[in-house]
Amino acid sequence: MAQFCQLANNRMMANQVRKIRKSREVTLEHLAELTGISTSYLSRIEAGSRGLSLENAVKIARALKVEPEEISNEFAPEDLERAKDIPSASGKKRGDIPNFTIHAGMGPGGALSVLANDNGEVYSDFSDGFWSFPDAVKAGWRNMSKIYAMPVTGDSMEPTLPGGSFAFIDTSHVMPSPEDIYALDYGDGLMIKRVKLVPRTDKILVISDNDRYGQDELLREEVRVYGRVVAWFQWRG
Repeated sequence: MAQFCQLANNRMMANQVRKIRKSREVTLEHLAELTGISTSYLSRIEAGSRGLSLENAVKIARALKVEPEEISNEFAPEDLERAKDIPSASGKKRGDIPNFTIHAGMGPGGALSVLANDNGEVYSDFSDGFWSFPDAVKAGWRNMSKIYAMPVTGDSMEPTLPGGSFAFIDTSHVMPSPEDIYALDYGDGLMIKRVKLVPRTDKILVISDNDRYGQDELLREEVRVYGRVVAWFQWRG
């Protein structure tokens, strides 16, 4: 799919989105379902605090049954012509596992904040595509609909999980038992770490596989587990 980076980020453009949406008596929630763009992101577009890519402008225009030019007149004619190739939002996945645009650091990183609709489908502003797998691989993942992929950075989990890898997180597994590698947050943002419960206590160990880093002993209530790392992918040069 063609990617468009041109932005039309001005108050007139933002107000047109809201004006047209309200004139069609379409709620933000319904527009989010129609476009695959989250309500929070749409709200920021309407408020003028976020730029609007041509791809999203086309999705919104189609959902509201108007032309992209009615949303904004800031786009170049040649880009509008190319925009005709943007697929219509179908509400269906184009692969097996969404690839998050959120980075999971193996050190301080951005906190996990992922929004999905009632069907568990991740909104397009949090995902830049999907991973697809043959049936033989999918057969080993019982909770395919709850697995998400995300890029990881840092070296604290080397040599087990090198920076630059993609981790596949089973978000149905949020109890950190048995000892394994999990996606978690204990105050410094989303991280990938080995986790071990301390038996007969309210403590939990957060461990780096890289010997250059230590381990932290924390209260279980201080750690939020988002899921267990069930697989990862890395390129080898």
